[in-house]
Amino acid sequence: MHIEYIHSTTKEKAVQKIDTFLDELMQWQFPGGIVIKEPTKNWLGDTMSFSFRVKKGFLGTTITGTVRVDDQLVVIDMDIPGIVLFFISEDRIREVINRQLDELFKVSA
Repeated sequence: MHIEYIHSTTKEKAVQKIDTFLDELMQWQFPGGIVIKEPTKNWLGDTMSFSFRVKKGFLGTTITGTVRVDDQLVVIDMDIPGIVLFFISEDRIREVINRQLDELFKVSA
């Protein structure tokens, strides 16, 4: 899945917001017994590589991807395993991510 999002802030602030958000995301309590395990992230310059295991009951899979931040965009590329897409569509995942990015980068009036 590929998402491009205009962040409307400095690259440095965008990196900080993304980094903090992902730390918080890994601590969330998800509905339906979904658990996040083994989160990893590593920044190399303006690009962060990440992975985590998603488990529900005895089912589990790993999601991996990258987040690249430049002066205008946050670019997310991630591999969504088929088993995840069996339960939730790529469009729905994209919608949730974009909504979270809207909240993260909202401009105060």
